[in-house]
Amino acid sequence: MDGPYTRVLLISANVGSIFEDPDHMLKLWLAEFLKTVQHYEPGLLALHCQEVGGKNYEASMQHVNSFVKSMLGCEELQKYDRVRVFLDEDYTAADKFTALGNLYFIHESIDDVMIWDFVDCKFVPVLGREVLSGNIENVQIKEKAKFPQDFFPDFKWSRKGFIRTRWNIRNCLFDLVNIHLFHDASNIIAMQTSPSVYSNNRKAALLHTLQRFEKDQYDKVPMFIFGDFNFRLDVHQLVSSLTSKTKTHQTKGKKDQIAKLVYSEEGNGKTVLTIETKGFDHHDKHAEVFSKKAKYLRPYDKEIHSYKDKLYEFDISFAPSYPFSEDITDGVSYMKTRCPSWCDRILMSSSAKNIVVSEDKYQPRYDIIGKEICMGDHKPVYLYLHIKRSQGNGLPAWDSGTPRRQLTKSLSINGEVVEVDHLEDINIHDFATFEKEQHLLPEFKNSIRQKRYSAPEQRSKDKLFQQMGRKPSFQEIAKTVQAVEKVLIRWPRRSRTHHHSSSSEDDLDENVSCSDKKKGKVDEGDITVELGESSLAGMGDIVTDKSSIHTTSSDITNTDESNPVTPAKQPYTDALSQADPSNTSQGDGSAVTLEKTTLHDQTVSSSVVKTHAHEADECGPVIDSQVPYPTALGSATLLVKKKGSPRNPSSQSSSSDQRCSCCVIL
Repeated sequence: MDGPYTRVLLISANVGSIFEDPDHMLKLWLAEFLKTVQHYEPGLLALHCQEVGGKNYEASMQHVNSFVKSMLGCEELQKYDRVRVFLDEDYTAADKFTALGNLYFIHESIDDVMIWDFVDCKFVPVLGREVLSGNIENVQIKEKAKFPQDFFPDFKWSRKGFIRTRWNIRNCLFDLVNIHLFHDASNIIAMQTSPSVYSNNRKAALLHTLQRFEKDQYDKVPMFIFGDFNFRLDVHQLVSSLTSKTKTHQTKGKKDQIAKLVYSEEGNGKTVLTIETKGFDHHDKHAEVFSKKAKYLRPYDKEIHSYKDKLYEFDISFAPSYPFSEDITDGVSYMKTRCPSWCDRILMSSSAKNIVVSEDKYQPRYDIIGKEICMGDHKPVYLYLHIKRSQGNGLPAWDSGTPRRQLTKSLSINGEVVEVDHLEDINIHDFATFEKEQHLLPEFKNSIRQKRYSAPEQRSKDKLFQQMGRKPSFQEIAKTVQAVEKVLIRWPRRSRTHHHSSSSEDDLDENVSCSDKKKGKVDEGDITVELGESSLAGMGDIVTDKSSIHTTSSDITNTDESNPVTPAKQPYTDALSQADPSNTSQGDGSAVTLEKTTLHDQTVSSSVVKTHAHEADECGPVIDSQVPYPTALGSATLLVKKKGSPRNPSSQSSSSDQRCSCCVIL
């Protein structure tokens, strides 16, 4: 695209109000958004959303599913064959929840695209389409933080913060940061000083973020930071200008505080301006001043000046982006609740300015979307630009000869590859996890966990659900895993007689001698079970024989059944990573063929191991092999294929070597 340059379209959109009326406003919003994308046809489309799920997010979060699927399935975006969607939706984790959404679409014409893993500190290829939703704390290809509460001392709770991603596109490195700063809670308080107390709070939060980026361990690269900064006009000075020839009447409310200010013309008493806590009405001149004479307001847009030595912004020529009417028939009027301001901005570091093409032919365009269409109370703001190639600090460019796998009718949701004939059959929240699922609203909770499977899979799941009477929760499954772990750890042991090599074993039983561990002896008929190459810190290789078991995992140490298993940070795996169905551990007697299975966005190998009949009650229900086990983190399908003759449970054996044929699912 465009020879040596890459087209980039950056969009910031506070989408809170469109979820209040998804049947109408969401459709209008998507139509205007897609018109803009079609017009510019960018190679990289970056959409940063704030207030994902709506202002009343507990009740409206279910509409995010339709919002995301509408984009993934629309005809206008079908040539964007690689997608990364980050949705911070876990409102049950109040100390982490930001309600931010980062959506990135890469055009098929762009061959070399990678994204940064903030834990492993390396770039990984971007392949296929992937949605990461619900609780995304452990996702490694993003950095996320909620602002400390002391930045906003007058408010008990907020959902403000940032999400950062780092990209390498055609060997040009840069950060994309989605940010949401705090608003002005009271117009009356905001106008008392210049700058306002709210402006100072926003400044502290933004400087804190910039300093964090400056001091962290990562290489410094160009940065584009765009979102709802909530920058407001200097209302103190603006009101002084608008009411220079008026008299003021005050109305006091509770605790003798000013509740309303009315400014009237001297002589005729005509009301010029009325200000309340959540009211700002310039009466007859409201539309004229704020819609038609936006240039008149530019001198009062002062908050950006505090960062002029750190951040750059292209000239603004559009009207204030907030607060527009939420009436779907009115796309041009401002609500008379707040002083109209340029809240939504797209800023960049000075180094980012250096990678932007400044030639006349490629001049950046900075504007709003849907000038005459209702887009909610915030008009999305976009910046269309071209960026240079090979600005990546000498990093090797992507090998363009490497074949790229594509997903056309498939996508990965929280690490689980989903293939369906129709996108509408998917609910992305089926694959999401939430820190405190018991706090989800019933109407939202009941709308999820309804995955679609093939007929054989669904029949197996339905049978299991009938046996259990209901679907298991994440906590219940975690307790089952811990119970199985306790059984395995206490499994009787005896000396090994055949060699089996394992160099990474960690001893969990003092009864096994060091010499036996080094020799790795395995008795005839042993079964090898692998949970290896797991990105879960608490899983490793488990090796069992008739009378002994050994595990390489030193991380699964919590056997307290009252606490659920908490997934550790997982190394990022590509959305198209496939399991190796031939992964088989060999033994002299029988072997177990393992299949990869995905829990949340972590890939692990699962299998079935034998256990004592008298210990089966500690593990919960004993379930036959080849039964898919549903979890709150995703679907775990477990399959056993035994080679050779199976053991006969009724055969004669020594008293120390009696075993039943029960199976326990890990």
